[in-house]
Amino acid sequence: MGTEDNNIRTRDIDKMDTLKIVETIHLEDIRAYEAVGCAKESIAKVIDSIYERVTAGGRVFYVGAGTSGRIAAQDVAELEPTYGIMYIFYYIMAGGNEALAKSKEGAEDDREKAIEELKGYELNEKDVVIGITASGRTPFVVAAIEYGKSVGAYTVSITNNRNSVVSKISDYSIVLDTGEEVIQGSTRMKAGTAQKMTLNIISTTLAIKLGKTDGNVMTHMKAFYNEKLKNRAVKILIDKFGIDEEKARKILEMVNYNIPEALNLLKRSNSKPSVD
Repeated sequence: MGTEDNNIRTRDIDKMDTLKIVETIHLEDIRAYEAVGCAKESIAKVIDSIYERVTAGGRVFYVGAGTSGRIAAQDVAELEPTYGIMYIFYYIMAGGNEALAKSKEGAEDDREKAIEELKGYELNEKDVVIGITASGRTPFVVAAIEYGKSVGAYTVSITNNRNSVVSKISDYSIVLDTGEEVIQGSTRMKAGTAQKMTLNIISTTLAIKLGKTDGNVMTHMKAFYNEKLKNRAVKILIDKFGIDEEKARKILEMVNYNIPEALNLLKRSNSKPSVD
């Protein structure tokens, strides 16, 4: 069953009480989690292929429309402050940045605009184009994959329907089989949830493989942005080296809250840096 089909389990949802509606939606959302689990081997293969290209100087371009595009934009926006890899990942949204806040449904049919956007980045054979589309047939995304292939880029599709147009033309396809939505065709729900989970996995795993963490700690986050992140940086040093808060904060202030520099300073001084 596909994303546009009618869900027999929710046909009477308008007759349910509030708690039953919540329970029904929750149970359906579990299918998004299961869909990602079923695709884990495909996701891992894609990550390894991306890693090869990124370490050779390549970039990753998410392409999407509507919900898929907004999910892509969110993932990219959060990568610079958390891992410092914003300039590896880019998003191309049908309808441009205006469509992030207000729906521009007709934009998803604009094939020429997708190609124009990728040309603007001088897409090449080192790069990766990841087309995200629940239906698997969004013209904006299909055109981006076709153009990516024409210049030798590695192309990946992330869809929620099997045997879709885009999955047949991309170099590799990740299918997140979430099935029929709670509300027929409302792919911002299960389909979007599964897409968000998948992009989280892709970008986070790549950051780990690129050495942007130390264990499970975000050592390359931009801690100078706000007090919450500064305090997180302090805790990283305290937890890792057993120093007190005052010493950790002084060290971080010395290096403008550059966590890798602070870690190196502590390692070089055998966890006993001079901060006076």
